Amino acid sequence: MDILPRRLIFIASIGNPKPYYNTRHSAGHLLLDALKPLLEVTLPNTGLYHETWQSPTQMNITGPKLVRRLEQWASERASRLERIASVAATRASSSSSSTTPTPNNLPAQTTYPTTLIILHDELSIAMGKVRIIRGGPEEFSLRGHRGLVSICETLRKKGLYPRSSGAKKTGTGPLADLSILRVGIGIGRPSSHDTGAVSDYVLATVTDKELKAYQAAAMPVVGTIRDELFRPAGKV
Repeated sequence: MDILPRRLIFIASIGNPKPYYNTRHSAGHLLLDALKPLLEVTLPNTGLYHETWQSPTQMNITGPKLVRRLEQWASERASRLERIASVAATRASSSSSSTTPTPNNLPAQTTYPTTLIILHDELSIAMGKVRIIRGGPEEFSLRGHRGLVSICETLRKKGLYPRSSGAKKTGTGPLADLSILRVGIGIGRPSSHDTGAVSDYVLATVTDKELKAYQAAAMPVVGTIRDELFRPAGKV
């Protein structure tokens, strides 16, 4: 019997809308563009468990809209999986067949933790390289990345991540045990650390060579997404 996904995955890219969509600062969006067709081919039967979403806002105000969509999607998808499990269980109990349940008729579990995967540009690593960090600023500095700061601040204010110390953890809701994976795609950096030079650099249009490097990075990221889909609850 095939192994079913063990968690819900919300894959969100952050960057800037037009006219800055094809700039280095929007490398996360460009990485997501490369990922989408690969996900359809590599994980063809797991679409119920994962979602791709591209932030429509400017980088520094990403958090509120992203978290709102994450909450909506996780709630809807958890409810849908519960309904599928309920119907499948009813059919199984009314059947005289002793056939072992399969992925086509019975989910392996009825509750699913959620992982938020954030695709973003990363100045501190070489162009086209990928750095994956589990957790928010409590695990590894956000290095002043305004998009990540906006997201993590919004999650913190809602008590979603890190989990509010005063919040009652039931373990049943899709965001009761939220995990974060930060997937940074390297865009290199200018020789000057002057604020103006850095701003000009990240807002410059990507070259064909850079775009190909982002696209080449997509397949290893698919592997990371696949591993996360099947990561059991409670595993670090």
